[in-house]
Amino acid sequence: MRLLRARLADGPVYYGWLVVAACFLASGVVFGMTYSFGVFLDPLAATFPASTARISLVFGVQLFVLYVVAPPMGGVVEWLGPRRGLVLAAALLGGGMVAGSRAGSLPVLVLTYSVVTGAGMSVAFVVGYATPPQWFRRRRGLATGVASAGLGVGMVVIAPTAAALVGRVGWRGAFLVLGVALALALVLAALLMADDPAGVDAAVDTEFPDGRPEATGGWREQLRGVRAVAGNRAFLLLFAGYVLLYGTLYVLLNHLVNYAAGQGIRETGVLALSVLGGTTALTRLAVGGVGDRLGRLAVFVACGAAMALAVLVLPLAHTSLLVLAVAVFFGVGYGGTGALLSSVPADLFGERNLNALFGLVSLSFAVPGLLGPFVAGVGVDRLGSYTPVFVATGAVGLAGIALVAVAARLQGEL
Repeated sequence: MRLLRARLADGPVYYGWLVVAACFLASGVVFGMTYSFGVFLDPLAATFPASTARISLVFGVQLFVLYVVAPPMGGVVEWLGPRRGLVLAAALLGGGMVAGSRAGSLPVLVLTYSVVTGAGMSVAFVVGYATPPQWFRRRRGLATGVASAGLGVGMVVIAPTAAALVGRVGWRGAFLVLGVALALALVLAALLMADDPAGVDAAVDTEFPDGRPEATGGWREQLRGVRAVAGNRAFLLLFAGYVLLYGTLYVLLNHLVNYAAGQGIRETGVLALSVLGGTTALTRLAVGGVGDRLGRLAVFVACGAAMALAVLVLPLAHTSLLVLAVAVFFGVGYGGTGALLSSVPADLFGERNLNALFGLVSLSFAVPGLLGPFVAGVGVDRLGSYTPVFVATGAVGLAGIALVAVAARLQGEL
């Protein structure tokens, strides 16, 4: 494979685009699977009798693990390199899903599917999002947009596939089949991946006319660099903004199918997940290049506001058409922020040690990932309605994107 990568690097296409293809696969595997959890909510509740809030914790704990271990996993990726990191991700993700398919209790399911699989997802997430900015500067928005579009494609493919598998072989069989298939997809991504341009003699002058920054010495110097950024006021505002903004995402993904079921249109809820995924994939392909021209931070802020507004108006959607329209609107907003997710910290704080820095930023997703679906579930159980839950979630999302705008202004990027 080293020889094949060297030959591809000598071809007419910049090798960074093959790295983007590998990251596209990685992001599709990670988020196509975890964001399809709504398909499994009812079958898991039938197997492990529990409240909506408790079953939602399977999803919440997985997201918490995915993001809370991202900082150390970023260090692991710096040490192993992205290619070996993807192999590790395949082993953890696939092994956790196969073991989870045999879980006899809810705690065992959380240990296997939420914790072990979540750790594998974390490695693939860091590689998929933090690697493209290290290969691109001039076309960074486009590259990160294409790589992150794998998320939407993964949702389009995996959500209906999971639903069909659950109908045929139950959720246990679906976990087994998907675990093996997704692990193989990550191995394929590893075969395409190269650890850095120097490893394949890829010319980087077009993307980095002033030179490409290299990692800072050993791990102690990397740690000092990351600590310096973490103490920056703009970083703290960005971190808090992400916490509030992405609560909208996790609440919507976990509860959209159940909300639609309450309107008597559950099938539309499942379809809406795929529609959201398709919309976000198309948006990511387009928005990255737009951000390069109009300003990546400005586009990110506008798209984040669209996410929050979509959740605010969701309680007004009582028909299939309106639910699908909200899914499209949210998908556009989420696609825009997702396309530029790793570009934002790179633009604000530089490319140096980006795997570790992006892993640190990713901690901000852990809190809304764990608490968002759970708190929303408690709200629905106690209030008997999704309306106040979605209105509160949307308002919190607007506050979050306002903090991101302030952080960008402090760094002179907005």
